[in-house]
Amino acid sequence: MKHIAWCLLLLCQCALGQTPREDEMNSITGNPYLMKDWCDGVVRFTSGRTLTQFKLKFDCLKNMLLLQFEGNAFAAESKVKEFVLYPKKKDSLLFRRGFPSTNKTTDQTYFHVLLQDKISLLRLIARNIIEEKQLVSVNGRINRRMEEVEFYYLLRNGEMVLLPASRTELPEIFADKKEPLAQFIAANQLKMQHPEDFVAVVKKYNELEAAQ
Repeated sequence: MKHIAWCLLLLCQCALGQTPREDEMNSITGNPYLMKDWCDGVVRFTSGRTLTQFKLKFDCLKNMLLLQFEGNAFAAESKVKEFVLYPKKKDSLLFRRGFPSTNKTTDQTYFHVLLQDKISLLRLIARNIIEEKQLVSVNGRINRRMEEVEFYYLLRNGEMVLLPASRTELPEIFADKKEPLAQFIAANQLKMQHPEDFVAVVKKYNELEAAQ
């Protein structure tokens, strides 16, 4: 027990509830978490250390891993390399950071790893803050709410490529494979609205590359 408590001090940097207070007139509504409940999981550090005794939760608004131990919640420190969530009755989800920066992200941003291959597929799960001014309000109060958003990236030749969500524009990203991929998308009636659609397209692309 003493060893676990010592690890907790070393591996976590701040308790929840110490984040800056939101403006009283502009409170944000909505759920910032990927999942409402705490999940079993595995945390892997850059040092090679692996821990399994914490419950995990992912804050999509702050792109932050949260840990829970004996009822206390903490934000994980910067030396986390990756973590795996094990939701009940769902497939596990692997999150990793250390990827090249983009105009939306840094090398410290966690991505959901959907496919690991010659060309890998990464999913950025985030929240946008939407401001809505009330038609009838006191002192011009503005409502702020969270909107779920996600972006898909290829990791190709050490570079991050943002994928368009349009089924007609997506094949253009794949250059010489755009025609067979356009046919694949049409034949399978993929609407590019779910992670599985993007996984199917990138898998097909890797197959076409390997067949050359």
